[in-house]
Amino acid sequence: MRNYTYLGGARFTVINLFRSLRFDIDRLDMSWVDGEKPEFCRGLRIVDNDEINTVTVDGEDGDNLIYSLTYIFSKEDGADNFRAVTDQYLKVALETKEFLVTSQKKDPEGKSKVAEAVIH
Repeated sequence: MRNYTYLGGARFTVINLFRSLRFDIDRLDMSWVDGEKPEFCRGLRIVDNDEINTVTVDGEDGDNLIYSLTYIFSKEDGADNFRAVTDQYLKVALETKEFLVTSQKKDPEGKSKVAEAVIH
């Protein structure tokens, strides 16, 4: 597997941070020479392998994604539980574009809504 990708004509180094049965989360870093710094130079890429969908996040959304993964990891026992809960969190996050886990919640029937999907 190659460890780089191209976005907008620029070459990015890909570093895989998380892999589950459904999702991959990669860090994208670019180094540039000459000219001005591109608008997007560092961020995270979420690859949904079931839906064949890729989302690139940076800035506040990227920070919220990393915070949420850390939060979920601290709340779950075992790698399998972490992967299952993270998959549920990412499904909601990609659908709602709300990457902060504490802003997701469940409705009274227990289905994920826009806020608190993963918090117990």
